[in-house]
Amino acid sequence: MAKGGDAPIRRIEGQTTLLGRTMHAIHYNPVRDEIVVPQQFAQAILTFRGAASGEEPPIRILQGPRTQLRGSSGVVLDYVNNELITERKVFPLDANGNVAPIRTTPFTVLAVDPVNDLYVGSMGGGGEEGGTGLIIFDRKAPSNAEKPLRAITGPKTMLVQVMRTRVHNGWIIAGNDGVQSERRNGLSFVGVWSINDDGDVPPRWTIGGPQRMIIKPRGLDIDVKNQTVIVSDKELNGVLTYHVPEIFREAGAPRNAQSGGDGVLAAGQSTPGMFQNFWRRIRN
Repeated sequence: MAKGGDAPIRRIEGQTTLLGRTMHAIHYNPVRDEIVVPQQFAQAILTFRGAASGEEPPIRILQGPRTQLRGSSGVVLDYVNNELITERKVFPLDANGNVAPIRTTPFTVLAVDPVNDLYVGSMGGGGEEGGTGLIIFDRKAPSNAEKPLRAITGPKTMLVQVMRTRVHNGWIIAGNDGVQSERRNGLSFVGVWSINDDGDVPPRWTIGGPQRMIIKPRGLDIDVKNQTVIVSDKELNGVLTYHVPEIFREAGAPRNAQSGGDGVLAAGQSTPGMFQNFWRRIRN
């Protein structure tokens, strides 16, 4: 496993790849052994072979007026239902060319829970990320649905700006960017909630913060085999890997209302209060 200053074993680069200056999301599809990348400047979704290297062109390009894409910075893959979700639009996973979406979603989708047939999205943000809370809604919810099934939001959640998110084993794993200016404030972390959580509830666990190493989390993924959470940090210009066996052992369950949940393992005593004050400030 790569660590420190290890060099890459392969690079996908060059004009024929059609990759642009900025890639805000890269997904690996382990079922099809493919790499999926949104190209926001070309209003396209590019798919490469998993073994692609050098100046190798994509094997599929989702692009054209029928797609209705406007320049996505994120994409979600549903391996079970063979779907690709971006910009509130759902496409077949193998869509290629100028293909229309098969349906639209009422809210932004950050992750899919195929076991429970649910989507996890963000609230309060204008794009693929950036909301101050998480919402859970039915995968087949009509495009005109006005309310999600559940919403995780409020000062106790400590969510300031939701970034990339994954769902595994009934757990929602979400990056939170607490930096709202150039000044570091120690409020960033990766939080874990149950897919059944609702309301102003604290995370079951926090990873890499608050008041720890993570500064500006962007990419996020999980390695089930090694029971790790992998986070890319924009400020550190690095990739951080955390061993978190707890979220791979037991499925997410409803929080015990009397106990108040499992608590925030990585946070200091004063951090929740800091978050509550900061959260109220940005909300007002």
